Amino acid sequence: MKKQNYLVLMVLLAMMSVQVIAQKKGEFVLNMKEVPEVTHVHLDDFPTGVVLPMIDGWGGMAVDINRAPAGTDFSPLLEGLENDKCQVPHWGYVIEGAVRIIYENGEEDLFSEGEAFFMKPGHTAIVEKDLFLVSFSPEHEMHDLSDHLNKKVAAMQEQ
Repeated sequence: MKKQNYLVLMVLLAMMSVQVIAQKKGEFVLNMKEVPEVTHVHLDDFPTGVVLPMIDGWGGMAVDINRAPAGTDFSPLLEGLENDKCQVPHWGYVIEGAVRIIYENGEEDLFSEGEAFFMKPGHTAIVEKDLFLVSFSPEHEMHDLSDHLNKKVAAMQEQ
C-alpha cells in the first residue's frame, strides 16, 4: 500500500474511533456522531515553519505529522512539563523510520515503519532511524504541548 494511503487509512480510523468530546484527566469520552467540518487533509495542508505541524477541528482531536532525524532526543524539549514527560496520549502510524518511546515507569516501546501505535501519556522519545509519522491526539492537550514546545525552541535559539 502506498504511503499516502496509510495516511488516509489512519485519518479514517481516527475519524471512526477516537473523536473526543469530553474528558477528565486520564479519561476520554468518545462520540461517534460528531463529524468534523474537515474530513480529510493532504500532507501539503499542514502548516510549515512550526515545531509541531498539526491540524485541529477533528471532533476534539488534532492530527499532526512529525519528521525528525535519527538521534533526535525529545527530552530537552519536554523539560518543564509534568515529570518532564509528554502527558498527551497519541494514536498513530509510523510511515518511515523508528522511534524509541521511554515511559515514566522505565518501560520502553520501539515503534517502527509500518506499525500503528498507541503512545501512553508520560513519555519521551529518541529517534532511532530518520522518522516520519502521523498521530492523532486530544486537541486541547496538543495545543498546550505545542505552546510549551514553541517556547522551549525559542529559548534554545536565543542561547
